[in-house]
Amino acid sequence: MTDISDIIDILDLGAVGLNFQPDYTSFSIRLTKVIYLILIIDDVYDLYASLEVLKLFTNAVDRWDVGETGQLPDCMKICFQVLYNTTCEIAHEIEEENGWNLVLPHLSKVWADFCKALLLEAEWYSSGYIPSLEEYLSNGCISSSASVLLVHTFFSTTHRDQPTEEIADFWHKNEDFVNNISLIVRLTNDLATYQAEQERGDAPSAILCYMREMNVSEDIAETKIIGMIDKAWKKINGKCLRTPQVPFLSPFINLPQILR
Repeated sequence: MTDISDIIDILDLGAVGLNFQPDYTSFSIRLTKVIYLILIIDDVYDLYASLEVLKLFTNAVDRWDVGETGQLPDCMKICFQVLYNTTCEIAHEIEEENGWNLVLPHLSKVWADFCKALLLEAEWYSSGYIPSLEEYLSNGCISSSASVLLVHTFFSTTHRDQPTEEIADFWHKNEDFVNNISLIVRLTNDLATYQAEQERGDAPSAILCYMREMNVSEDIAETKIIGMIDKAWKKINGKCLRTPQVPFLSPFINLPQILR
């Protein structure tokens, strides 16, 4: 069994690995907090709560309202309060550093999307439903947590001299880029954990979804998934070659490597 100190070291190194420049020390601290929250919330949806409780928790995150936690167990009230306080603190720090405002709605929305995706996976598991590969990935790219990390990374590493209109328009203009990073994170994780998760009876993976949908063997499904990862990397590399002067692309590209 892995010692908890080893896990902490991995988390800290992962945060530093996304952007190792000394100027980004505060970013590494913030991202470590985000990674801990992702791990805790993921376990809540995978292992701890009933569907009814998960729906209540998801609603509270979606509304971003502590007042919506009244019917939750005490431990999940604490979980939401920590998520709420930490995210508000991070948003405030970013706004203070860069002279921006309205960072919090971006951060809270990505947490809400993450929780909604985890809830859907919990519902699939509860009902025994196996989605198509397309349906699985549409949700799985969000539940991979890549978008949560990318949004926090973007706002934490984009300096005050970055035009406000460019910041607001970034996700729209780079949706394919973000989606491909999220896809790599999801598929790489599925390849690494597929067999262990199947033994535990966990929710469907990309490999199982493709096997069931196309009625093919595990080897063929793995080959398909590896091909999808390679294709996504080619698209990311093409984007970087076309826009080599965009400084905030670097930590984004590091994300799939850190989470492998």
